[in-house]
Amino acid sequence: MSSATTTAAGVTAFSNTTAQTTSTTLLPPAASLLDQLLENTKSLPRNVTGLGAIQLGISEICSQTRILRGKAAPSADGDTKAHYLMAGSGINAEDIAHDLETVTLRTALETIAPSATETDIAGYLRYKREENIIASIEDSVKQTARKFDAFVSANIRLDWNYEKLLVCEHFGLVPRGTANKLGAELGIGANGTGRGTHQLPLSGAEATPGRTRVPSATAAAGWKKSSLGRSVLGPVSGALEFSDVGGVDTAIQQQQMGSQLQSRQQRYAAVITALNNCRLEHRSMPLIPEMAEVAKSFGTDTRTLQLSDSWLILGSVIPPETPERKFASVYCESAEDSPESIHVKKLIVQGSRRYLEKQFFNIVESDIAKYPQEAQLGGIPSVENKILAYLKLRFLKNGTWMKQNLQIVNNVPIWALIFYLFRSGHLQEALDYTVQNEGYFQKIERTFPIYLKAYVKSGDERRLPGDLAERLQAEFNHHIRVYDPKTDDPYKYALYKLIGRCELSRKNIPEVLLIAEDWMWAQLMMTQDSSSATTDVFGISTAEKYTLFDLRNMLVQFGARHFNPRGNNPGVYFQVLLLSGQYERAIHYIYKYQPVDAVHFAIGLAYYGLLRVSADTTSLDADLLTVDAQGRPEINFAIMLGYYTRDFRRTDPEIAVDYLSLICLCGDLKIGDKGSQYLRLCHEALRELVLETRDFAVLLGDIRADGTRVPGIIERKMELIKITDEQEYLGMITEQAAEQADQDGRTADAVLLYHLSEEYDVVVAIINKTLGESLAIADLSSDEVGAGVSLSLAAAEDPVQLARNMMTVYSNNSEILRKVTAKNREACAMLLHIVEARRAYEDGRWEECLECIANVNVLPMELTNDTGSIRRRAQQFGGLDESVARNVPMLLVMAMESCVRITRDMDASAYGDATRSKKIGQLRTRAKNCMIYAGMIQYRMPREVYGRLTRMETEL
Repeated sequence: MSSATTTAAGVTAFSNTTAQTTSTTLLPPAASLLDQLLENTKSLPRNVTGLGAIQLGISEICSQTRILRGKAAPSADGDTKAHYLMAGSGINAEDIAHDLETVTLRTALETIAPSATETDIAGYLRYKREENIIASIEDSVKQTARKFDAFVSANIRLDWNYEKLLVCEHFGLVPRGTANKLGAELGIGANGTGRGTHQLPLSGAEATPGRTRVPSATAAAGWKKSSLGRSVLGPVSGALEFSDVGGVDTAIQQQQMGSQLQSRQQRYAAVITALNNCRLEHRSMPLIPEMAEVAKSFGTDTRTLQLSDSWLILGSVIPPETPERKFASVYCESAEDSPESIHVKKLIVQGSRRYLEKQFFNIVESDIAKYPQEAQLGGIPSVENKILAYLKLRFLKNGTWMKQNLQIVNNVPIWALIFYLFRSGHLQEALDYTVQNEGYFQKIERTFPIYLKAYVKSGDERRLPGDLAERLQAEFNHHIRVYDPKTDDPYKYALYKLIGRCELSRKNIPEVLLIAEDWMWAQLMMTQDSSSATTDVFGISTAEKYTLFDLRNMLVQFGARHFNPRGNNPGVYFQVLLLSGQYERAIHYIYKYQPVDAVHFAIGLAYYGLLRVSADTTSLDADLLTVDAQGRPEINFAIMLGYYTRDFRRTDPEIAVDYLSLICLCGDLKIGDKGSQYLRLCHEALRELVLETRDFAVLLGDIRADGTRVPGIIERKMELIKITDEQEYLGMITEQAAEQADQDGRTADAVLLYHLSEEYDVVVAIINKTLGESLAIADLSSDEVGAGVSLSLAAAEDPVQLARNMMTVYSNNSEILRKVTAKNREACAMLLHIVEARRAYEDGRWEECLECIANVNVLPMELTNDTGSIRRRAQQFGGLDESVARNVPMLLVMAMESCVRITRDMDASAYGDATRSKKIGQLRTRAKNCMIYAGMIQYRMPREVYGRLTRMETEL
């Protein structure tokens, strides 16, 4: 029976059989069935075990098919059963056979590799080698992905409760430190990640080759990039704004543009330089008077005078002879209710009162000088007579006292006179006047001289003893408390209220406190701080206390709008904050209006230890003003100074060093690790300055060819940054800057910085790495290795010239050369020989190229065919420096190309002799040695290189 007849019969039988059980249906075309089968295979599960799929080429499928076909036993009845089986599944074999015949196989789509049954063994091995390489690469990628996933899951753990607490801390909904406590319990770091001990290894680009010296623990902890999240100096360009300050006031910005701003900065910088010079000489400097003189020199407008007077406010609290950081331990670290802290508060209150009293008396004298006829001073210009003359200017007109409720005795407003003697700080003169006129007081208030005498006798305490205070309180409540502005003398009411600290719930005094300075003076007169829990030595109870803390809270509640409603006179509120000892809030407020002056006020306060600084390094780039766990304000002093130096740190890095070294003023703090944090911030700021300006010779110094060190600015001032010796300086500043430059890919900078830090072996290792990469990535047809231009050591960007410069310096100094390992020296020499071979190759100097390659002493360039020697060189390949090993393929190509070119030139020569034949034979021997060597290391170099070498070998 023929195949067609058999198939037709099978189909007919199959159709008749199915017709008996089901309705007759048409068979789908064979092509549709194959498409359906293909679609069904796509839904099958894949890669369920995590193993890679088996990928077979067309040639391998053909080979496996032939093997299976050979194993199949021949059927006695031909393919009849197969046709019936396929027909039972609805497949028409004839249609499929016809479709297969129409398929055109295009061999150009895929290069068919020979199978195992074919005789091209070399081609098959090459094919299998390529498959092995691809499989190895895929396996390596999968392993790396699995390792990375394992690292992420082991080290990065987010806890949403911790993140929620961080957000609440930011908005002040929970106390600071709450999130840190939870993070410590959960093992979560400040960046929100788990504190796993495993770390990803550095890649070849990140690791420093040849680096054998391990940085100290202090350096490693202090120079992590993540310690700040943002650099201390801030961005090189763009806005420098604290999130809680915003932009600088536009009017001030326009006023301080250009030369005016530069002049302002230069005058302040001269004081800062003088300050640091005094610190280096261990001498104290009257910083505040110097700053006041600078501020006064800026002009005579209202704002300038207010800033100058603000320095005088600080000068009234801090005497000129005060040593550096005198108040730091008490002001920054002591509890608010400790005796030491209360003593500092008293000093602030007394100093602020003295300033306001002196300021008022200067106004008195100025008004008298302006209007001498109306003042009618006459006689002896005593304090009493001056105050009386001032009263005449204010209240006397045409011989009549215009203020009707003043109590006049012998043509003198007696209560007003005593009050203004108080207001000008002349308490003893007020007492003397009272004693001289005691008879008058016997008629009006006979007990007042007693109160006044006891009050003046208390000195700077300015308070009454307990029994007299109770008597005065009773007398005040009896007939003075109810004030009638028509008949009662307001100054009498004011004196009783201030001396007896009466009715503290009402802090204003009508008709007397007319301006902010008067009101502030009265508040300072009434405040009293005591360390006693219930009563102090003067018998003042807790309920009657009105402390500096209460005054500060009241001023904060009033806010700037109360004292500066139009926003055009910020100096008033700034001075109010200074007078109340709120130095951090004062700097934060004035920074928006006068940033240059704000920075120097902060420096002055930090120098004497009257500035609390932020220790929260995670928010250093956020707010200028922060609050500690006790609710006390703090200033981001380090970032403020870093931002300030942006205008001049490139043009005058020495001044920038002077400012940045002041960050270490706060390095003496012992609360927590705040002091050590500020030391690290200072050192990091200096490192950033070095890398940004690249003025290495000025900042870090230099090392001459004979090995002698020339100190830079930072080294000369390392005492200011709390570095005691040269080695610590090299480790903390120079070496860390070198590591950062190396990580950033700034090779020339890293080389010079490591050179300055005396890490000579690391210098050579970096040079080898850079030079090796430069040679490896440059195409043989281009000239990208460097033109050999002679540049200075600090400016050499060409890796070839940089290597030559450094090796020349090191070779001339035996002390330096001993610190460089032999392996790095040999690698550098090899690379320089490769450079010479490369340039000879590019210029077509083939003989010289072969000579330079032989000097590298890596390839078997011998004139004899010694397989043992070649094998030893191949075994030594694994011990070569990485920078040399990666250029061996290029050396092989240059050697083979040179042999081919020389041989070609000799063959083309019209003259032939024994010497030429011998020379060609030597070249072919060298080429053969190189090919044997290449065959031994072919799996360690790109496959296209070996193919190129094979083609060149055929040309020989």
